[in-house]
Parts: sequence; C-alpha cells; structure tokens
Amino acid sequence: MKKTALILGGFGGVGYACASILAKNGYDIVIVHRGRRAKEKENRSKVLELEKYGVNVIDIKGNATTPECMVKVCDELRDIRVNCFVHAIADGNIGNIFSGDRILNADSFMYTFNSMCVSFASWTQILIEKGILEEDSYIFGFSSEGAHTIFPNYAANGVAKAGLEVLCKYMADELSVHNISVNILKAGIMDTNAVRALGNYEDFIGFAEKGGCRFCTPENVAEKMMDIIRSKEFISGQVVDV
Repeated sequence: MKKTALILGGFGGVGYACASILAKNGYDIVIVHRGRRAKEKENRSKVLELEKYGVNVIDIKGNATTPECMVKVCDELRDIRVNCFVHAIADGNIGNIFSGDRILNADSFMYTFNSMCVSFASWTQILIEKGILEEDSYIFGFSSEGAHTIFPNYAANGVAKAGLEVLCKYMADELSVHNISVNILKAGIMDTNAVRALGNYEDFIGFAEKGGCRFCTPENVAEKMMDIIRSKEFISGQVVDV
C-alpha cells in the first residue's frame, strides 16, 4: 500500500531534506508551508524535484502554527491516511532576556513555545482525532544543541526545544498502544536559514569548532530519520543525536 508523509515546514532545510528522502523511498508527500510569494519559483522547483521519484506531491499554503491551518489541512487530507508526520516548524522569536537589541517578553516566549513545542502535540491530536494518522506510524520533531547549551539570542528557542524533548516522551508513552513511534532528532550545528536568522552564526561555528558540539547537515538529519523508519526495532520516546 502506498504510504504518505505529512511535513510541516517542508520547504525549509531540514523539512525538504526529509521530504526528499521519503519521496526517494516511495512516500507520497504533503507539504505545508507559508506560501511566501518570493519563494514561489523556488518551491515549485522543489515540488518538481520530488515528483521525479514518481510520487504524488501536494503543497498546502498556510501558517502551520494556527488552528485555521490545522482545519484546512485535515479537510484536504480527509481521504488520505498519513504514515509519517514530520513537524519541522522553525518559527520562533530570537533575542535575549535582559539585554541586547532584542529583548524577549512573555508574548515572545509563548509564541515560540506554542509554535515549536505545543503544536507538536496539537497537530498529532487533530490528525488522530480525524482518523488521518494511521496506527503503526512515525512522528518526528527536531531539537538542537540550544536545548542544553547557551547561545546568544536563543533563549526562547532553547526553552521550546527542551520542552519538546520532554513532550516527546509523554506522547510516546500514550501512543505506544497504537504502535505509533514518536522521536526527536537533535541536530548539531547546521547551516540553515533558521540558524543564520539568529544573527550570530559565526558564534555557533566557533563553538562547534572548539569541540562544543557536532556539525551536521539537513541530509544527515533526514538519513537518521530513515534509519529509525527502516529499523526492525520499535524505537520511540527517544531524543536521538545527529
């Protein structure tokens, strides 16, 4: 039976790497993205690349952090069953808590936490409620070194990623009765737009070069995801270093 993967943020660095490897392995692909006009040509090119693997590709425009988008996606997928759900939303506020050009307030923290942590559970809830997410499926989220290591401007993101790692374990426990695997892939330093948006990319590189953490690529992350899917062992509730 044909399998389908739903990828939030599927045109971003990690999201698209996951979409590519899943398509290569025969999954039909559903990508949810912001639909920014400046990215239209680039995104269309990415869809064509995925279709070269002989799979169906659906791209849905919407802000995946909103309930309205959840309803829209579920409506469009009402006749489709999802076997792999990839939560690759990278939509958080950057700044420090007490000093600097950008100061985080309560709203900044909550927006980031909801986007990058709470929505991991919210999306899973509605996909199960609507009968879209199959049993024996895989769910993946993404953490980073910033959940455990202090980086400038990363406070809100770090808190959200740390929460996501704990949330994964609770979700895995409850979903084990459905044989649904839930895991977080914790990447090392990557050269992505989301990381460069922090404004201190060189600090991340310097930290990694001094042995503070690993370098990796979006493709490394996607390969680790496929390792879990291909494994004969049921792996769930894990935070897996990449």
